[in-house]
Amino acid sequence: MRKSYLVLLSVLLAIFLFGCTRDRISELEKQVAELQSQLAAAQQKLQATAERTVALYFIKETPNDFYLAPELRRLDATQCTPERVLQELIAGPKDPSLKPVLPQNVRVLGVKVEKGLATVDFSQEITRLSVGSRGEVLVLAAIANTLTKLPEIERVQILVEGRKVESLAGHVDTTQPLGRNEEVLKLD
Repeated sequence: MRKSYLVLLSVLLAIFLFGCTRDRISELEKQVAELQSQLAAAQQKLQATAERTVALYFIKETPNDFYLAPELRRLDATQCTPERVLQELIAGPKDPSLKPVLPQNVRVLGVKVEKGLATVDFSQEITRLSVGSRGEVLVLAAIANTLTKLPEIERVQILVEGRKVESLAGHVDTTQPLGRNEEVLKLD
């Protein structure tokens, strides 16, 4: 009898403990699901309000020379794509002491980034630059330097209407990818 009593007590204790554990696990799973939902909502809200600072390069003129100078611009982090950054470059500087590098009628037809290479397809208007060789160097450097400030881009290949062109204004070879050009920068 004593043995039966111990077995019954053991069974009741096991049922009690298992039942409590199962209820507790279920309660904890619900709490974890709720916390995950709250975390996802907080991350979405943070991404929506986060800003990212990008450096756009524009022309700075002096009485003896002209060069590129950065203008920092804050963009919504969710919209900080190479296309958007190029649109900001085309829109021109906000600082009146800087000059635009691209005509405002130039359109970005597409950007593809693969293994550090950004292939940028511009509309035909980009070839209607009236600049000398120094001006063309600055235009190309402004594009490359602006895009290579983005972490995923190391080099830039320029296309016009889907094709490689020899030059944008007749002075500089654009058939090969461009890297950063620090020689044309002047940081105040």
